[in-house]
Amino acid sequence: MNAAAADPARWPKRNAFEFAGGTAVFIDDVRPSVLLHMAVVRSSRAHARLRRVDTAQAKAVPGAVRVLEGREASLHLRPLPYQFGDPEMIGGRRIVLEALPVDEVRYVGEPIAIVAAESPRAARRAAAAVVVDYEDLPALLDARAFLADPDPIHVIAENEVVSGAADEVLRTAEHRFGAEFALGRSSTAPIEPRGYVAAWDGTRLTVHATHQQPHQLRTELAEVLDLPAHAIRVVVPNVGGAFGLKMTGPVEEPLVCLLSMLCGRPVKWIESRAECFLGGGREQLHQVEVAHAADGRLLALRDQVVIPVGAEAVSPGWRQAYVSTASFPTAYVVPHLDIRSRVVATNLPPWHSCRGFGKEAPVFVMERILDMVARRTGLDPAEVRRRNLLRPEDLPHRMASGYRMDSADLPTVLNRVLELDGGAEADGVGIAVEVTPEGGGHAGGRSRPGATPTVAAPEAAAVLLRSDGQVEVRTGVTNPGGGNDIALVRLAAGELGLSPDSIRLVQGDTDLCPPGTGNASSRGVAIGGAAVVLAARALADTVSRLGAGPLTESTIAELVVRYGPLEHVREYRPDPPEDLEYRYSYPYFSSGAYVARVDVDRATGRVRLRSLTAVHDCGRVIEPVLVEGQLHGAMAMGVGLALSEESRFDARGVLQASSFKEYLAPRANDLPDFVIGHHETRAPHTLLGAKGAGESGLGGALAAIANAVDDALARCGGREVTSIPLDPPTVLALLPEVDQ
Repeated sequence: MNAAAADPARWPKRNAFEFAGGTAVFIDDVRPSVLLHMAVVRSSRAHARLRRVDTAQAKAVPGAVRVLEGREASLHLRPLPYQFGDPEMIGGRRIVLEALPVDEVRYVGEPIAIVAAESPRAARRAAAAVVVDYEDLPALLDARAFLADPDPIHVIAENEVVSGAADEVLRTAEHRFGAEFALGRSSTAPIEPRGYVAAWDGTRLTVHATHQQPHQLRTELAEVLDLPAHAIRVVVPNVGGAFGLKMTGPVEEPLVCLLSMLCGRPVKWIESRAECFLGGGREQLHQVEVAHAADGRLLALRDQVVIPVGAEAVSPGWRQAYVSTASFPTAYVVPHLDIRSRVVATNLPPWHSCRGFGKEAPVFVMERILDMVARRTGLDPAEVRRRNLLRPEDLPHRMASGYRMDSADLPTVLNRVLELDGGAEADGVGIAVEVTPEGGGHAGGRSRPGATPTVAAPEAAAVLLRSDGQVEVRTGVTNPGGGNDIALVRLAAGELGLSPDSIRLVQGDTDLCPPGTGNASSRGVAIGGAAVVLAARALADTVSRLGAGPLTESTIAELVVRYGPLEHVREYRPDPPEDLEYRYSYPYFSSGAYVARVDVDRATGRVRLRSLTAVHDCGRVIEPVLVEGQLHGAMAMGVGLALSEESRFDARGVLQASSFKEYLAPRANDLPDFVIGHHETRAPHTLLGAKGAGESGLGGALAAIANAVDDALARCGGREVTSIPLDPPTVLALLPEVDQ
């Protein structure tokens, strides 16, 4: 083992062997006595009236304890609340949704009824015995129809980001072109699907959940079940990846709890892989018009966007559409901008949140546009980017949407990644620059007159001395497997002068932890860590005033005996800018630049990724290994989205990618060793100077690979890349006819 590998700072995870050895506790390991198991009856129609849901045969299945369809469920459950605020606040359409439909189903896979049984097998058998009588209705499955005919019945929301005079510039510019881009629907594919164990004891409900946001789940359950919040406890065990999938809103959350309350026994539901793949996101269609100067500078951009978000839902996934529109023109200066999007409902499963949260789509579109400009002007793609990038002296920069880019050094990041790239021989080379708004809300634009200023939500932490000589840190931040627990412990240890081994961290328990947003928008360390630091500093100051000297296990025990438990709770939110005329949605922006090198097999259309290099700027890096791990994961996801991952449905709306045999996530041998460099521009509005490191890398990797494939195709006379994923049939269709 070399010196770097032996350095414990390079391997900071204290509990790594629990996961490697299989002793870590996940949701399916939670097995209370007299446990029942839930199965879900799902629609086989994309759109239909429910004439009858007959549960008689299901109730007769041996082991079946309770069978519930929509009409009975509606007697016990209130309508589902929207997550992340009412849709009207951001110009969206509201509908009333029940956990189980009563009259109409809207997609194949929509839950129609639920079963509680003595075993998983009995639950599945009883679910299969439910008889459903449908009356089919017309189904909308292909959103391309909205490019020509924006049927208002299906439009959930319309968004626009406009600045300058794009119409006039596009009409009079000497150099202009049009293009259509498409991003296929994809999913998140965590190692562990969703799962819940609900236990009602007659007065209190305890829910173990694979979840990113336990306090939000408690709030949702309290409203839907008509219980006071203090009568619900949510506990999150270890989570095998989340990536947005495990936010609040799916209907199975209140349903498993309702079954426990009706049966008087604990009830578990573990999602199957096929059920997990029903949800998805990211699908978008873009019609762009671009005007540019002969020197490669962008003059104007118009983009008509159609964003099909599946069936309407209360979960936050559909709000990614807002972020996509508001994130244009990403890292670049475009004097005249006209971005208009329609968010449309279709008869496919509803979107859930996906890593990237809509920020990857504008990166793909803008980076393809920059390469197209380079080709039309004969300039080097890197030089075209240099001429259009925002510069450090331009920051902070108010984007046309109102998003405020706080800090970055994009030219330096681009130059560094080009220097770091190893230059392996390849058929094609692609570059991309990415900016990623992080740490807050979604909507952009001006604040309404008289409205309360919109600022990023706070996080809270408690630090206390325990009688056993340990310090305990309780945080509202949760850990979906990326390691923020290690960073939080180290931050507290540094403030208190202790070893990390003497600090116990508590996450994901609504009875113990202060309220927080859980895991979302890369807030864990930049905001949650700042709250831990403030609480630890307050405790250190109290200990200093008490004259206890340096903290050790013995002095902690003495302090507790003398003064009782010492606890400090602190809340932190990033400093808002002085200008609150606009919604302050994202308090910091991460950024990065990427170089991809690919080979394209002209006989089969298969793309082989030879190398992928990144230089990443997430502000102050607290834990380099964990940051690199986050970036590795995001880049790997970007590879999959660029080349192979797609949620495909047939003409009836039936999912055709329900396992990893059809949903082609990249394997280890599909990926090269990533090369990563760091560049730090401190975030001016966060206590630690840190930014987010959870979503960056996905859009940049995706766009760089698409540009590399395009470069390889151009060298052999192929057509331009305008869609992802670039699977073999797509690539073959872009090759010149002589290669077919």
